[in-house]
Amino acid sequence: MDELIAKIGNDSTLMFTGAISLVVLLFIVLVVVVSSMRVKTYKERFLNVQIDNQEKEKLIAELQKELQVLKIKNAQNEQELQQFAQTKEKLGLTEEALQISQKEANAFEKLQSQTKAKFEHTENMYEKLQSEHKALQERLESLNEENSKLRVNNARLLMKLETEARFASQLNHRSSDQNGKENL
Repeated sequence: MDELIAKIGNDSTLMFTGAISLVVLLFIVLVVVVSSMRVKTYKERFLNVQIDNQEKEKLIAELQKELQVLKIKNAQNEQELQQFAQTKEKLGLTEEALQISQKEANAFEKLQSQTKAKFEHTENMYEKLQSEHKALQERLESLNEENSKLRVNNARLLMKLETEARFASQLNHRSSDQNGKENL
C-alpha cells in the first residue's frame, strides 16, 4: 500500500484523479449523511404528524359524539319549544275565550240586574195593583150591596108610587065619576 501511495504521489494525474475520487466519495458520503438525516427528520415529523393526526382523530370523534349529543338535545329543545309555542297559543286562545266569557258574564250580570230591577218594579206594581184591585173589589162589593139596597128601596118606592098612582087614579076616577054624576 505504501508503494501505491508513493506511485500516486509521484504521478500527478493519478493524484488528481484520486483527489477527485476522494471529493466525489466525500460528496456521496455527505449526500448520504444529509439524506439519512433528512429521512430521520422526515420520519420523526411523520411520526409526530401521525401522533397528532391520531390525537386529532380522537378529538374529532369526541367532538362528533358531543355534536350528536348536542343535536339530540337541540332536537329535544326544538320539540319542547314547539310544545311551548303550542301551549302558548292554546293559552292565548284560552285567555281570549276567558275574556269573551267574562264580557258575556258581565253582560249577563248587567242584563240580570236590569231584569231583576224590572221584575222588582213589576212585582211592586203587581202588589200595588193587587191592593188597588182589592180596594176596588171591596168598593165594588159595597157598591153592589148599596145598589142592591137601592134597587130594593127603589122597587119599594116604585111599588108605593104605583100604589099611590093607582090610588090617585082611583080617586081621580071616583071624583070624575062623582063629578059626572053631579053634572048629570
